[in-house]
Amino acid sequence: MAILTFHDKSFLKKMIRYLVFLYLCALSSAQNVYQGEIDFNYNGTVSGSFTSIAEDSLVTGISINQVVNDTALLVMASITQQDENEFDLFLAVLRDTIYPIQPRNWEIPGEGDENNPLSLESILVFMPQLDSSFVEDVFDFFTDTSGNQEIDEIFNDIFSSLSNNFYLGLEGNLEIEVATDSTLIGTFNTTMIKPVFYFPPHTVSINNGTFALENLDSPILKTYNSYNPALPEINLFPSYPNPFNPKTKIKLNVQNPIKNVLAKVYNSNGQQISTIYSGPLKEGLNSFLWEPKDIASGMYFLVIQTPFSVQSQKLLYLK
Repeated sequence: MAILTFHDKSFLKKMIRYLVFLYLCALSSAQNVYQGEIDFNYNGTVSGSFTSIAEDSLVTGISINQVVNDTALLVMASITQQDENEFDLFLAVLRDTIYPIQPRNWEIPGEGDENNPLSLESILVFMPQLDSSFVEDVFDFFTDTSGNQEIDEIFNDIFSSLSNNFYLGLEGNLEIEVATDSTLIGTFNTTMIKPVFYFPPHTVSINNGTFALENLDSPILKTYNSYNPALPEINLFPSYPNPFNPKTKIKLNVQNPIKNVLAKVYNSNGQQISTIYSGPLKEGLNSFLWEPKDIASGMYFLVIQTPFSVQSQKLLYLK
């Protein structure tokens, strides 16, 4: 990923605000708003990697869970920079009958009329290799229409006006593994196709998509009010051993000291079962052990939360 110039940092912040404005307008009054990471690699007609953590630790992943017209919706979106003037956009809209969102698996595109994408249970949209002017046009388009249109009408305009520039999820699945008032964790994989005709078809495959988002208890944009070039960056290494018994070692590398870090573990039902660490982390390599007591064998989720990011990792405990 290219190093962001001052203009690019300002542009990313503007796009974050656009994202928030769009979803607050389209969904009226969001009940649960989450912020965090959406990451994946993509291969096909275009190839690359997508991350919602920018070079200066701006976090662009946003999710909103809301009931609209008796339908529970979960919307996830993020933007990432690929080059000095090249950006990728990702958007997912999941329909359900239960609010708030619960752990479950969605097939892509799920039930509905394939000739009418707006009726589908799960809509995944990916728009790669956009220049900044086009991205601004996309968000101007949203903000010009969202004030007087229903969400289905907005997405209908997307499909009719921007079909040359996006890929639509054709098959695959998206699973929410942990869903609580405070946390959303899950994975997804999909094969995507451009809805306009190409021969051969333009397709993209995503096989390792992950998301880890934390509920925002305070105003959405407070994280982005000012630019601080010394924002800390944290890298979570794979825990070892994993699978494990009786304990596993968790290692973190911190670029700059962080005053408040939480390391928590959740079970597959989204219940927090342990707080491994709470406090500051020094610059450099940090590590701690998790040795669970009196829990069942199975899959657990480690969540590392800082004021700037949320990262997660699967841990398999064996007895």
